[in-house]
Amino acid sequence: MADVGVTRLSGRAFEGKMSPSGGSEGGWYAIAQASGVKVDPACKTAYDELHNKHQHSYIIFRISDDDTAIVVDKKGEKGAPYTEFVEEIRKTIGDGKECRYAAVDVEVQIQRQGTDTTSRLSKVIFVQFCPDEAPVRRRMLYASSVRALKASLGLESLMQVQASDLSDIDEKAIKHELMSHQRV
Repeated sequence: MADVGVTRLSGRAFEGKMSPSGGSEGGWYAIAQASGVKVDPACKTAYDELHNKHQHSYIIFRISDDDTAIVVDKKGEKGAPYTEFVEEIRKTIGDGKECRYAAVDVEVQIQRQGTDTTSRLSKVIFVQFCPDEAPVRRRMLYASSVRALKASLGLESLMQVQASDLSDIDEKAIKHELMSHQRV
């Protein structure tokens, strides 16, 4: 294994080792070394409740105030409309100075080929929301920490949305994007 050395990011130094192929040792923990931000185990528990048990309609994640961990910020009640999720994001970003991650259970009606009826399809999407007005340091911290969250939650196969404005997470646009990825 070759030493990567020490990297400075947001005023702190981090050390890690990488394999010659570019991979890293230690699973998601090594990925977290890129920014030094770790994923709180409560995030995985909440995500499993959303994805597997459908106990929530969305989960909003944030980086803790001391910039050391990704934590659960808000859980949406089961059956809450998508508009509630958008409103919560609007409230959490305030005047556009904050970033957030989210996992959202989106339900769409689809018409399958060869049938006259529609079916309900529920898909979880991952949203990385970083407004353009957020400080560069915050945007960089969120961008460099997202891999750790995705790896620890197993989000690689989900539809992912990178948003900088509320219009990027518009319900109609998200549902249209989901439909375009479905075989009907």
